[in-house]
Amino acid sequence: MNIIKNVSADAFPLKAGDNLIMLVPHHDDTILGCGNFVTEALARGVLTTVTRVFVSCSRTNFFANYQEGLLTEEQIQRVTQARIEEDTLGCNDLFGGSYNWRQGIIGEWDAPLRGYTGPVTAGGGSWGDFSTFRPEEIDMYDRLIAQYTWMLQQENTTILCLIANGSHVDHFNVREAMLHAAFLVGDDAKAQLVFVEDEPYSSDNDDLRYVEFDKLTERTGSGLTAYGFKCQPGETTNSKMHDIFNNHYRTQWTQDYEDDLNKNNDFLIYVLDKSKYKSITKDSSCTEDYCVLA
Repeated sequence: MNIIKNVSADAFPLKAGDNLIMLVPHHDDTILGCGNFVTEALARGVLTTVTRVFVSCSRTNFFANYQEGLLTEEQIQRVTQARIEEDTLGCNDLFGGSYNWRQGIIGEWDAPLRGYTGPVTAGGGSWGDFSTFRPEEIDMYDRLIAQYTWMLQQENTTILCLIANGSHVDHFNVREAMLHAAFLVGDDAKAQLVFVEDEPYSSDNDDLRYVEFDKLTERTGSGLTAYGFKCQPGETTNSKMHDIFNNHYRTQWTQDYEDDLNKNNDFLIYVLDKSKYKSITKDSSCTEDYCVLA
């Protein structure tokens, strides 16, 4: 694949004065998925507006080394609040203060709380695509499409969305809902959609790094352009993103994550040509009407 490096100011998909929306599945994906882009944008001096962060699956019982199914409602509330607090402190660090960003919680439940079970991804989460969707995932998909549509109609706006490397079911659902929304808005879309990499999965599985890119390239008529960057160096680790994750996201830290993030020395973004929104085709796992793009 052709990866453009030494990215010029004109090619970088955020200009000074533009708005930035970050659309993520879970609270730690704010830093793990979008952190490298944000630190690069800040280093270039082009992130000059208040960023809006929207977390899709906020209600959760997931923390590192937890025992699935043993949490009470009170414990679920405590885990959810802990992850919100971690993300708040992490984003304060990432954006240089609480006045530089706003958090929106869409309020969907994450996979374990929905009772979803599927094959385990390399990152330890629940794998999924349309072939594994139950009514619960389909309903969530439909709600997310409605939530995302307005974002694409915003002028002078860049939207970051995880490309779903590894196909965690929630990451897949969020990506596909955004693609469906982009298809429906079509020529009326004003926002620029940019896909970012899921970490630490992408760095730990370099041989599979381009699987989702290749699929989306085919589905968008070669509408994706790949740009490569070196991660902004951290003070105590290999990147600023890694520093922030270690400093704040305590419920999600494991030694495996640490080892994998140590491999994350560069990152890729994929910019989708807006003229291709209206011609996006369905994912190959889609066999029912709800996910057909027509």
